[in-house]
Amino acid sequence: MEVKSSELYSVQDFDKVPKIDGHVHYYTTDPIFIEYARQRNMRYISINVDFKDAGWPEKEEQLAISQYFIKEAPDVFAFIGAVPMCDPYSSICMSGVSAYIQHVLKIGAIGVKIWKNVGMKLRTENRLLMIDHPEFKGLLDFLEDKKIPLLGHFGEPKNCWLPLEEMTVNSDIKYFTKNPDYHMYLHPELPGYEAQIEARDNMLRQHPDLPFVGAHLASCEWSVDEIAARLDSYPNMMVDLAERVCHLQHQCIENYDKVRQFMIDFQDRLIYASDIIHFTDETYGEQIEEVKHRWESQWHFFTQGDLQTTWQVNGEFRGLALPKEVIDKIYFHNAFIAYPRLKYQFLPA
Repeated sequence: MEVKSSELYSVQDFDKVPKIDGHVHYYTTDPIFIEYARQRNMRYISINVDFKDAGWPEKEEQLAISQYFIKEAPDVFAFIGAVPMCDPYSSICMSGVSAYIQHVLKIGAIGVKIWKNVGMKLRTENRLLMIDHPEFKGLLDFLEDKKIPLLGHFGEPKNCWLPLEEMTVNSDIKYFTKNPDYHMYLHPELPGYEAQIEARDNMLRQHPDLPFVGAHLASCEWSVDEIAARLDSYPNMMVDLAERVCHLQHQCIENYDKVRQFMIDFQDRLIYASDIIHFTDETYGEQIEEVKHRWESQWHFFTQGDLQTTWQVNGEFRGLALPKEVIDKIYFHNAFIAYPRLKYQFLPA
């Protein structure tokens, strides 16, 4: 589909256009990445997670970092709080959750996050606890009643249930090689992909007024038809693109027109996000180069119509050449719809 150049942003327009990265993990007190974002006309939404996995900072440390930056850099930094969990799970866990959520909202959180350990790690009565389990009803009722946005990472890419050699993108091969605990192909005794998605869909059916953002293209990244079906079914659902842009690029190899039309049809429901992670114990120069490459290459993909390549995808694909108004929604305006509290930080008075 031909688009007039005047209707498109250029590669050079990146720094001129206001943007929000709707899903990063800012786990350092160093402001170097804040300053870099400010230079690039980008704003961060940092995601706090109660990981329960080794190698990640505790939710209290994440919250302290977030509290610091919303005071020091409110024009660039916003955050989503973690919903606290325990492992093994018990009903006692839920007793203080609502109070904790109210606490993080008072500090300045624009929503809360539940991670994939629900459905993949946390257990009750020696069974994996899925998000549609009755144990979560009180929490979800509370979020729905108070209209508190929930960012949910439920399930994983469909590649997670395939052997490494059958995975469709190289980034998944890299991740699941390093994280075999979450490579479900190696754990056939655990719930499959369809069970994970069905549990999430059940939760949304049971809570139709819950403001919900499906992280990582709602774990339906392998098919824009599957994402579209969920967005059609659940009017209060939006999705972010965190770490799943490569899956759109992979689909563009054979289904370019379908992918592009999906982005246009659902331009009001998609939120740009990179899933960049900033740690104190990693080289800052390398982290800056990584975020620079990811932001610029993905901007190139969404705004230009030339043939492109990336290490994550085997084969050439054409850029989507999305019109300016679509880019503006995906990169900026949709985040305010998903997280209404965000307007008090990122929109001028």
